Formats: sequence, structure tokens, C-alpha cells
Amino acid sequence: MPQLCPELTTKLASLKQLKQQFDLELSSLPQTGKTEDLTLIREAKNKVEQTLQELQNKLWLNTLELTRENLKAQYEFQKDVLIKSGLLKTLSTGELGIEAIDKQEYPLPTLEQIEKIMLEKRKLLETKIPQGFVKLIIVPFGLPIGSLMEAYDNALMECYQQAKLLDAQNQPLKLYGEPTFDYAGYVKAEATGDLVYFPKKYSYANHQGKTKKQLLATQAWQVLLLEDLPCLPDEGKGKTIAGREQPGVYQKPSEYLKQLQTDPQYKGEQGLTLESWLVYGLSHLDQTNQVIDEYQNSGKFCLLVSSYFKQPGNVSGADFYHNLARFYSVRSDPDDPFSYGVARFAVSIL
Repeated sequence: MPQLCPELTTKLASLKQLKQQFDLELSSLPQTGKTEDLTLIREAKNKVEQTLQELQNKLWLNTLELTRENLKAQYEFQKDVLIKSGLLKTLSTGELGIEAIDKQEYPLPTLEQIEKIMLEKRKLLETKIPQGFVKLIIVPFGLPIGSLMEAYDNALMECYQQAKLLDAQNQPLKLYGEPTFDYAGYVKAEATGDLVYFPKKYSYANHQGKTKKQLLATQAWQVLLLEDLPCLPDEGKGKTIAGREQPGVYQKPSEYLKQLQTDPQYKGEQGLTLESWLVYGLSHLDQTNQVIDEYQNSGKFCLLVSSYFKQPGNVSGADFYHNLARFYSVRSDPDDPFSYGVARFAVSIL
């Protein structure tokens, strides 16, 4: 497995600096400057850009499962989904981004930023990508949780009203009853700090997790790679891919958390939060018109082991539930096994 070559990275930095110098020189030349000078500078700049692109391609991850071109296509798709769902806005800087719960603005991470971090995590990703972590999602984590819930709800109902909503077998979905899900408990827990993320233990006093406000400095956005599994595997149906066994059913949320912390095959992985589950649901719906984690048909309830309600001490989970005509999220006892629930893991880029 190739490692980053110091000589290549040094050359890459030099070429980027040279390109910036050409850009600066072109912008500083008066409009009345000699045509010959402008042509020479542009030709030199084009050669530098071509060499820069070739070098960047050499430095990309050694994975056939996720090429640089595919990553770019997924990035653009994610951006479009967030725009269509109303989760992105134009910031005061003119950039696309979010205004988070702290009323501060956070721009959407650029593709270049994501690529840079992926190269820094090259060793991990060249293990995890062949194991199936190829689905990019970009999560506006800093938004109020109610905004993300409402965005997914609205997208589901719009799809249903257009007679396009499908189950995992591409069959039209028939909904029963009226929407009854109430966001208020989640919104209140977010505001009071009862909802914490990435706990080390499921404990009120010693969870070692953080609230969303505490995470904003570093995680106003989450960029994740997932296994693209709209239906989590049933008992005995999980696969072993490149030495990694997909998590199985009949486990307690606390057991999944322990696996993430101690099992070498899950090194570098984390559980989902409700926010990341909602964005995955939005993305899959936009791409296929299908719901994810359809509990009443072929799917499983998804245990979100990185979202923890310290009061009254429950783990979050979510699925699509026909009888409520909506996605459904409940809180589960971390020490109860679930025959109908499975945790979904992710690899964090940002």
C-alpha cells in the first residue's frame, strides 16, 4: 500500500505556490499590458496547472472503490440535496453554509478541504473504503435538530404526495394514519444539554460525551463515509468484507459501543447520530425515492449509538414507520438487546 511521498508533497506545495503567483501577476497587470506578456503568463500558468493536476492524481488514495471523480460527483450531489431541502443558505460572506444553534455562520466544507483531510487519513481510508465505506454524506450538524427532522419529513411527504415513495423493493408505499410524531422532546433535550454526542459510556454522570454547542468549534459539519445499506442486514445475513464483519442483530446498544472501542475490525469507526441518519435518509430518498430502515417490511430499526439522552439515560434510534406516516425516532435502553435493531457505523472525514 503506497504511502505519501515527501518529495511529491513538497513539489505539490511548490506548484500551488507558483500557481498563486501567476494568478496574482495576471490580476495585477494593467488592462493595457502587452498581449505577448499576458499570453506567455497564461501559457506558463496552464502548464503549472496541468502538472499540478497530474501530481494530485498520483497522490490520491489507492482505492478502486472510491475514485477521485466519484468523490467529486458525490460531493456535488450532497450539496444539491442540502440546497433542495432548504438546509443551506447564503451566508454574509456570499458562501453557502449554515447558521448554527449558536447563531454563528459556518460555511459548507469545500471539496478541496475534504480531499486534503482524506489524504491525511490515507492509511485508515485505504483500509475502510475496500470494506464498503464508499457513501459520502455531508451533515449540517450545527443546525437545530428540529430543522433536520422537518426537512426529512417534508421530503418524505412530498415524495408520497407525488405517488413516488417506494419501499426497499421498489414497491409503492401505502401509509396509514396521520402524522403524529412530535419533535418537541428532541428540541428540548438539545436546548437543555440532555442530548449528548459520542459518549464513551452510557452514564448520566460519566458519559464523557459533548453537547452540540460544545462540539460546534470542530463539528458544525460532519463529513462521513458510510456503507450504502438502506436496509440493515437481518440475523445471519451480514457480510464479511475485506476482513470486517458487518455488525449483527440481537445486541445491546452498549455492546455496539464497546465494539467500536475495543474490536480491531471497527477501528476508526463511529456510530451515527440522529442528524447523520436524517441526512442519509434525505440523500437516499432523493436518489431513489426509497425510504431507509423500513422496520415494518424488510428493514431494521437503526440504533444511533452516538446520540445519547443522559436524562433519562436512553440511546436514540430511528426507522420508517408506516402507521405514523413518517420516519420514527425513539429512545432505547442501552442495556436492552434488540431483535429488530442494528447499529450503523461510519468513518469520519471531518
